[in-house]
Amino acid sequence: MPKAVKNLFSLVVAVAVIAALYVAVKVVPFYVDHMDVVEAVDAAFNLAAQTGNDGQLRAEIRSRTGRMGTHVETDSWGVEHVVPGLGLTDEQIEIERSKITDDVRIEVSYQREVEFGLFNAVHVLNFSARKEGVPSP
Repeated sequence: MPKAVKNLFSLVVAVAVIAALYVAVKVVPFYVDHMDVVEAVDAAFNLAAQTGNDGQLRAEIRSRTGRMGTHVETDSWGVEHVVPGLGLTDEQIEIERSKITDDVRIEVSYQREVEFGLFNAVHVLNFSARKEGVPSP
């Protein structure tokens, strides 16, 4: 194999490794945050054994996810601001209780946007954390 081909191959491999590292650095924090969301859903699920108040379960999830990540909110003037927390809504936190058994299902579905500045692109990641069954007291 000629030296020029080896150099070109080495350059292509180096660029691919750097690109993969760049993407990993941008994306991995979102998956780390998602592990915290899974933990928040678990905590709310365990709390469901003690209370029948779904609002309290949603508040528990919001409290635990209010310190991680950021989201965009629009103020009364129509200006968008980046604020801390995931900003989960009631529609994103589904709580379902069986009328026959003690089964509870809690599911949090949300999206996060990853901005890849070098590529001038935004990618949307979809996440879902779910726990169901009979919570133990």
